[in-house]
Amino acid sequence: MTGYILALISSFFFGLYVVPRKLTNINPLHFSLLMSAGFFIGSAALYLLQPIIQFHETINKSLNWSLIAGIIWAASFLLLIHSIDRIGLSRSNQWKNLQGPIGVILSLIILSEYLTTNALFAVLAGIAVFVSAVFFSATTENQKSNQTGILFAVLSAIGFGIVTVINKYVTDNVGVYSQQVVWSLSIFISMFVYAIVKGGLFRDIWQISRRDVALGIMAGLLYLGASFFMLESYRYIDASVGFTIIQLNALWTIGIGILVFKEISIRREMVKIMGGIFFAVTGIFLLFLTKI
Repeated sequence: MTGYILALISSFFFGLYVVPRKLTNINPLHFSLLMSAGFFIGSAALYLLQPIIQFHETINKSLNWSLIAGIIWAASFLLLIHSIDRIGLSRSNQWKNLQGPIGVILSLIILSEYLTTNALFAVLAGIAVFVSAVFFSATTENQKSNQTGILFAVLSAIGFGIVTVINKYVTDNVGVYSQQVVWSLSIFISMFVYAIVKGGLFRDIWQISRRDVALGIMAGLLYLGASFFMLESYRYIDASVGFTIIQLNALWTIGIGILVFKEISIRREMVKIMGGIFFAVTGIFLLFLTKI
């Protein structure tokens, strides 16, 4: 039961960590740098609490996978931010949530969880999430921006799905706290190097307001909460189960995007919204059945 509760808490943080992006207009690169800095600072601070928390982890070569996970995650997050800017929080989130079935299927194959999980329901869940994303994407009128935004979100979903498999592997072989430090540092370095190569690191950086800096750091700290509770849940349950529960973040994000940011007109798009929510819930339900 502990693993299920931790995964549920994680889903709330996953629904919240992209919200600060909607509250700032700084370019995706600068926001991503601030977010990754917040994630690393929070992870390092948490690790330094070892004398108080008294966790015990054995560092080994498995931790190197967290470096790779950081690079993949950084690329995926940049794609997601560009997607949100193009098609909004609600729509991009649904395509990004293809990470659920992708992560489950990869866990089934790579981590051999197929021995205890029904792969058929994982595939059906993927179809349901895909249909849900189609419903929400149909609510936008700018089709060119829509297609590009969808592509970015789907690519981010693939990346995030791969990362969660690595997360589970490192959690089983090393632990949570040291993994978060290495993972978050890899993300920050990846973002920093990308910014230098792209030549946009110092472009307008001095014009970023304190409010925007705070929002970027806040996004990183919210992601720290999401990742921490996710990794802790992996101590108790399979990744295919924990990542399933975490996909409930779809409902929280949809609600925020529609009710708070008014991204989609409830009155005009009621049928599409209800269709998207129905298939999102169906996909999550089917993922639960993978363990029956």
